[in-house]
Amino acid sequence: MQKVLIVEPHPQVLAALAELVEEEPGYELVGAVATITQAIPQISDLTPDVILVDADTANQESHLLGRQLGELLPMPLLVLLSAATEPHEECPESSAKTPPIRILKTDAPEFLRSLTA
Repeated sequence: MQKVLIVEPHPQVLAALAELVEEEPGYELVGAVATITQAIPQISDLTPDVILVDADTANQESHLLGRQLGELLPMPLLVLLSAATEPHEECPESSAKTPPIRILKTDAPEFLRSLTA
């Protein structure tokens, strides 16, 4: 079972992503918060395997998460979700062992299924 933490500032999108994760076989929703600042203190306790983060509101917080992730938990997959039709290729610098991935929010269901396939 892959544990997922969601970071999304828009309540409706957060609820939809949480429902998606809960309904997807092989995944457990361990947390859903609005900001990276809220997520960072929870990461060590929740030990997520996948962290879904809204990339469209990315700012210093997303860089902070990327830098601290390797220290907090070395193996989670950081996935930046974008609503843009062509997500920007650059991802925040990360000390995690797996580099961040950027995908469209509409591709989240297919992406999650690909991880358990």
